[in-house]
Amino acid sequence: MKIATKLILTLVLVFLSACGYHLRGSIALPEELRSMYFFGVSGSLNAELKSLLKAADAKVATSPNEAGVVLKVLKEDLRRRVVSVGSSGKSSEIELTYYLRFQFYDNQENPLLDEQTIELNREFFNDQTAILAKENEEQTILKEMYRQVARMVMSRAKIAAESIKK
Repeated sequence: MKIATKLILTLVLVFLSACGYHLRGSIALPEELRSMYFFGVSGSLNAELKSLLKAADAKVATSPNEAGVVLKVLKEDLRRRVVSVGSSGKSSEIELTYYLRFQFYDNQENPLLDEQTIELNREFFNDQTAILAKENEEQTILKEMYRQVARMVMSRAKIAAESIKK
């Protein structure tokens, strides 16, 4: 019975790896992305990018010369806008907009891709009876937005790294 269980478990693991399954947050990076340098990145986005690099066994370079790819943020903007107002005159729905314009360079300051833009919008209901809970919800939404933007940046960084090989 134990042999059959081990065999089934082994087969399941083999099939999972064969179909491309991997843990969420872990990404396979090309050699050029094993060391990246960030220039002009905000603290929240920086933390998410570092987390993604760490999950992929990569590191943040201490200078642009040591990096395979340099990420330069040209503009980063987070806006909070009231979408609707309740009968009491307080906001009842809020929209968060995150805008990022950036470019990738090699360690010789040559651009790898044209300027890239990412814009995310999230709306949420702002219940005035549970202000503390809604403030926590807003922080959670912001953290998830930064996480999603970091994944999108790394996805585009892979494309930039491929242009180095050519």
